[in-house]
Amino acid sequence: MRLLRRISIILLVPIVGVLALLTGCQSKLIYFPRPYGPDHVATWDAEPGTTVIDYTTAEGKQQAYLLSPTPKPERLWLVTGGNGTLALDWSDWLREHGPGQDAWLLIDIPGYGACQGNPRPATIRRSLKAVVPAAMTSLQWSLPADHGKLRFFGHSLGSAVSLMAAEVYDVRRGVLLTPFTSSMDMTEAMFGVDLGFLVWHRFDNRVRLKDLEKRGGAEVFILHGSDDEAIPVTMSRELAKEFPGIVRYTEIPGGRHNTLQDIAPEKIRAAMDQARK
Repeated sequence: MRLLRRISIILLVPIVGVLALLTGCQSKLIYFPRPYGPDHVATWDAEPGTTVIDYTTAEGKQQAYLLSPTPKPERLWLVTGGNGTLALDWSDWLREHGPGQDAWLLIDIPGYGACQGNPRPATIRRSLKAVVPAAMTSLQWSLPADHGKLRFFGHSLGSAVSLMAAEVYDVRRGVLLTPFTSSMDMTEAMFGVDLGFLVWHRFDNRVRLKDLEKRGGAEVFILHGSDDEAIPVTMSRELAKEFPGIVRYTEIPGGRHNTLQDIAPEKIRAAMDQARK
């Protein structure tokens, strides 16, 4: 009995350790926030067609970035990046490859860039509820009159944030790069065992897509690299299979998690062109 007890302890200690790590430190496994450099935002704001959007939530001061190459844009895209990127990381790419007749609201989640607070689903939702009206005011747009002009564009974790924004503002068309099925499912991809029941940072793209499907008139263009090392390509395949009525799926051969915008810009642009209709 004493030997069995020792063996049980030896087996349980690493399991308990992993569970404790996931439960107590999961925010550090999901979010990788970083600030902007001293002059990064000022340099960007000096470029043509740029506006810094300052707003406040319960988490404190927040900042987003409106890129509008034209004074009268036809669409406003809500742009949300991955867990290791900042909003302005997408600015140059969108200026070069995005539809020039549209505007882009580059959104950092709380804790990232110049935004105060800590990232989690509730604080992200509060930020989305505040930033979009602020940006629309800057464009002299309003809700609900200009609701139909909104589109979403998200990468990785930002895909989940984009679908959250789609729910908040009833946006039914957009582009997602390398999305996961849910943050709960990602535990199996990371640890080899399903620990989703321990996840309290819950992002569920299946639920969001199901909601879009019910609303009608939705089209979501998903692109995923076949060699994605961070989020399994099988997750996007599953989303495409589960929601054939609204998901338009493109798989990029050889694409990795952060290379789609470099190796397949024309395919992403084609998806944008379809989503903006």
